Amino acid sequence: MAKGTDSRAKDEEASPSWRQWKSSHGDLFEKLSIRQRPLVEAAVRFVEEVEGQGTMVRLAAFFLLHAHMDLSPAQVGAALGRSDRAMRTVQSLSARELLDSIWGEMGRHRKPKLSAEHAGPIALYLVDHPGCTQGEMVSFIKRTFDIRIDPLTLRRFFKTYGLGVLRREERGIEGDDEHPFGSGARDTLGRSSSSPRRLR
Repeated sequence: MAKGTDSRAKDEEASPSWRQWKSSHGDLFEKLSIRQRPLVEAAVRFVEEVEGQGTMVRLAAFFLLHAHMDLSPAQVGAALGRSDRAMRTVQSLSARELLDSIWGEMGRHRKPKLSAEHAGPIALYLVDHPGCTQGEMVSFIKRTFDIRIDPLTLRRFFKTYGLGVLRREERGIEGDDEHPFGSGARDTLGRSSSSPRRLR
């Protein structure tokens, strides 16, 4: 028994956040049931481990509030360092709604990618520079749109929008310094003004 107590004491020393939390939330801790206490302790330690990262804390809150352990938004909020109101909002969400909100937030921070709106300016560049190399095209995209793109993705984009895609197997192109778009780029794009017609 003494050995178990010593182990517990050492464990608490290794997590000052848990020791501080118990000291400042003594009344709340005393009101927790025996089965709730390990969950709350795990939550406090988890927040310390992930350094309060918002998405991870929301996932932890959703778990605690939907684990059928009778933890209230106030109790979960105290454990995670969040307000009661924020926890009530998380509690009202379905699993799908929570995931959708997280994916939405991640999308706002996602690295920019080429999309349909970029096809027109790229087409015009090809018309003006029919003999441009792959490296020159990559530089143009980085300079104009602040988007870094790899050769494979570039070829896929050209194929999707009919922009004179790199056809290694047909033209025998080797390396980035070749002229990947060839003389056919102007023919492919001759009918376009600001936006290329979709060719398949």
